[in-house]
Amino acid sequence: MKRCLSLLAVVAVGIAGSATPATAQSTGDKWNVFVAPYLMGPAMSGETTARGVDVDIDASASDIFSNLQFGAMGIAVARKGNWGFGSDLIWMALGTTVRNTNVDVNQGAFAFYGLRQLGPAADVTFGLRVNTLQSTLKFKGPDVTVSQDQTWVDPIAGVTLRSPAGRRVQLRLYTEVGGFGAGSDFTWQVFPTLSLRLTDKASLEFGYRWLDLDYDTGEGNEQFRYDVLTQGPVVGFGFKF
Repeated sequence: MKRCLSLLAVVAVGIAGSATPATAQSTGDKWNVFVAPYLMGPAMSGETTARGVDVDIDASASDIFSNLQFGAMGIAVARKGNWGFGSDLIWMALGTTVRNTNVDVNQGAFAFYGLRQLGPAADVTFGLRVNTLQSTLKFKGPDVTVSQDQTWVDPIAGVTLRSPAGRRVQLRLYTEVGGFGAGSDFTWQVFPTLSLRLTDKASLEFGYRWLDLDYDTGEGNEQFRYDVLTQGPVVGFGFKF
């Protein structure tokens, strides 16, 4: 966490130092759309409790990729003037076999938010994230299937900082907090990115994401807890319309 905060401070200072007057950001009456499908090399660490049983999680990116059956991730942002809206969608389907048991786990995080431009270098964001976990155990011997699904919604709010547009390299820093006991007890995210412009309409995107969820519901044998930090490098392509 200290390393994350140190990096956050360095990126924020760099962005603030490169900010220019309001002419750097377009605030016209035309819709501007940015779409970026991306790949993430996620590592996961933390604790989870299912039906009262505690399990430590310590999975590297190679562990996750070796069991990945399907994954889809993407960001979309639409702006008009000082207002806009966006989404950040993550879906991973994992599967493996442990002895005589097939284990399938699907995980999704679907964020939808509005935004208001505060100035040429900053936006405030507000919205919600739908989190879902679907797990299935299928025992081959007795042919028994056990499943458990959990879905919850977190209110989220954050700030985005960015260096001026129009240059070949642009820095962005997305931060958020949420949950507040309405869904998760608490959730936070830090997502710095570097955008390298390839053409007027396309860019190469690099970044690193930290996303932490702390969710708890139920008691005893019905308790479910998910206290996990997911982090890893991100690479993708951005397209402007």
